[in-house]
Amino acid sequence: MEILGFLGQGRGALVWLVAGVVILGVVWSCLRNSRLAPRRGRILIITALLELCCVFLVLTFGLEDIEAVGSSAKTAPRLWAGLLAFFALDQLRRVVREDVPPDPASGDLSRVFRAVGIVFLAIWGMEYIGFYLATAGMIALLLLLLGERRIGFILSLSGGWALFSYLVFVRLLLMGLPTGTLFG
Repeated sequence: MEILGFLGQGRGALVWLVAGVVILGVVWSCLRNSRLAPRRGRILIITALLELCCVFLVLTFGLEDIEAVGSSAKTAPRLWAGLLAFFALDQLRRVVREDVPPDPASGDLSRVFRAVGIVFLAIWGMEYIGFYLATAGMIALLLLLLGERRIGFILSLSGGWALFSYLVFVRLLLMGLPTGTLFG
């Protein structure tokens, strides 16, 4: 178990980074001349997400169980890792079957920076307006950024996520999420 503690702190982060770069490099080189080469970017993103799932899972082994709390600190990261792995593997299945279009020739870098700004704003806003409003607002803004214009869909997805988060984390796992200084 000592190695798991090492991987979670200090130089362990460097180990994860190097391992990630090596894995992505191997995947990239395998895809150079294959039939999946036009979808190489999608496969690299899926590979990075699956590595992130492994990081979440491995790091939970270093967490201690607390008997007084209704749920373990391991529950939330493992839940996220499992759901993220499920959706990433489903996306990989679609890429391998060629059910998705090829990667675009060039990307929209300004849209990426706007998305990063929205996520940063949501993380910063959690301290003031709480998790539910910050994430619901983030989802709504990201949907607008991606071109979604159906207001009913945007509101239902944002509100549905807030309701799902409340039911899973507060009611089921008995974990309090940040309510913010305005509502706390």
